[in-house]
Amino acid sequence: MALPLNSRSTRLLARLPLVLVVLVVCSQSVADPDLWGHITFGRDIVVNHSVNVADPYSFTSDRSWINHEWLAETVMYLAYAATGSAGLIALKLILLLGMLIAVSVTLSAASLDTVVSDLLISVVIVGTVAQTRHIRPQLFSLTLFAWLLAVLATGERKRTWVAFTIVPLMALWANLHGGWIVGAGTLVVWSGASVVSDRPFRQKVVVVAASISGLAATALNPYGWRLWHFLASTVDLGRPNISEWQPTFDMGWIYILLWALSASVAFASLATALMHRSFDLRKYAVVMVLAIASCRVNRLLAFFAIAATVLVAPDLASRLTLAPRVSAAPRPRRRALAAAVLAAALAGIALESTKLASDVGCIVMDPTVFPDAGVAMYASDRGLNGRMLTWFDWGEYAIWHLSPKIRVSIDGRRETVYSDDLIAEHVRFYFAPEARQRILDNLRPDYIWIPSALEVAKPLESDGWRPVIVGPRSVLLSRDGETQEVTLNEPGQRRCFPGP
Repeated sequence: MALPLNSRSTRLLARLPLVLVVLVVCSQSVADPDLWGHITFGRDIVVNHSVNVADPYSFTSDRSWINHEWLAETVMYLAYAATGSAGLIALKLILLLGMLIAVSVTLSAASLDTVVSDLLISVVIVGTVAQTRHIRPQLFSLTLFAWLLAVLATGERKRTWVAFTIVPLMALWANLHGGWIVGAGTLVVWSGASVVSDRPFRQKVVVVAASISGLAATALNPYGWRLWHFLASTVDLGRPNISEWQPTFDMGWIYILLWALSASVAFASLATALMHRSFDLRKYAVVMVLAIASCRVNRLLAFFAIAATVLVAPDLASRLTLAPRVSAAPRPRRRALAAAVLAAALAGIALESTKLASDVGCIVMDPTVFPDAGVAMYASDRGLNGRMLTWFDWGEYAIWHLSPKIRVSIDGRRETVYSDDLIAEHVRFYFAPEARQRILDNLRPDYIWIPSALEVAKPLESDGWRPVIVGPRSVLLSRDGETQEVTLNEPGQRRCFPGP
């Protein structure tokens, strides 16, 4: 019996394994040190029916808590409460799908060949992979940024009101994640370039009005204008202790290649546009600003990849000359080809579905980032109670497993609840052992939980701090502790969120 497959259905079937490969790759998730906190804080908001929740988790917090990710954390908690880690992974996939739909909509508006569009969507997937491995509020920013660019790039070809969808988008974004600042900067650059361009006056007025309205809409949050002040006073390029805020060219060859991929698309598109005198200042201004900014802060790589692909890659892609179509093969060969494609598709679906099913419930904990599993378990079983000086990356992990009996000295909220001076004190404690006594006198902790490889660990024992638990990676000390050896999980055994 002949297979009723035409060339279009054959292409669709051939894409199914690729789609599943993308699904499997995107579903592979690594636990971010802040994930424990995001779920906990989201739970508190739901339970208390209020965003203005007092901080019960730290004994050193010295700033009013402006939770600029409150809505994202609420959504993350609800996803986790529904189906555990699988719910978080599903949320991540939904957000990434939303991002890719926005990219696809924009590329479709440019009337590109399907193969070229698929290639550019692949560039976005690869270019954002460094920022999409973790489940965190930044995923909301990537999705909304893609939709913002979709509105800007296609809005003027639609009805006037489409441009004003920027307003609810920015209002929503301001409650989800601080990355809305990237969107605000994009609006400023886009509207500024529109004003000096030779576009019709009416288009300029619409763009500027929509941009101003969108920026004003970011005040529609529980904190009002205080959110603006908070971000203005805390967001800068000087965060030497956070890897994501380091220059891309200091992060290793993988990050350099990711930047080079987007840069190649951007500069090739620019050269093509100049050659054909079809230069759109607005689009290239946004892309070039992000190209420079992502060199300085590698966290912006994903935004650069999306902007390069959505805004300027169509200039290059629309002028690509595809190979001429090959004449149709004889019917028997077409049937054989269709059968082979179908068999390959079904095999790929089965293989990738098996992989997906095995990983769907695990958000992997990198053993080089987190403390030994037995430490939190033992501390919880013993019912330790008091104030704990913590390693920065372990603060929210400790909050999840040990609160409310234990309150931490610092966690991933950083400048959200901690002053710069307090953060600097912790850095000095970790890496300048000679300053330990003064800092301990100020903080007066009951316990200290730090990596055992830190130079300060040994002097603390000579100061009278005794190990409660000693593991291969971490040590928990107290004034009157007793040593308890802890064995790390067997080599190769995965640890999944939430641990221990």
